[in-house]
Amino acid sequence: MGTAFGPIGAFLPELFDANVRYSGSGIGYNLAAIVGAAFVPTIATWLSSHWGVHSVGIYLGVMAVCCLVAVLTCRETKDVDFTK
Repeated sequence: MGTAFGPIGAFLPELFDANVRYSGSGIGYNLAAIVGAAFVPTIATWLSSHWGVHSVGIYLGVMAVCCLVAVLTCRETKDVDFTK
């Protein structure tokens, strides 16, 4: 959990301009938590009942790869001037 949620406090605000940084990161985090977390138990239950428990592991693996791709495609902000 620390690996997943630790960097979010620094990573999310960097995605937004200074004038919308707090709102953008707050809304983005909460919408992702609602949309992302709301369907996982339903999908896992459906997969488990139709194809067995191993299908849930495959699903989680696919979602981990999707997360990795999303993180790797985010822009680097070390040279960005955040004073604007």
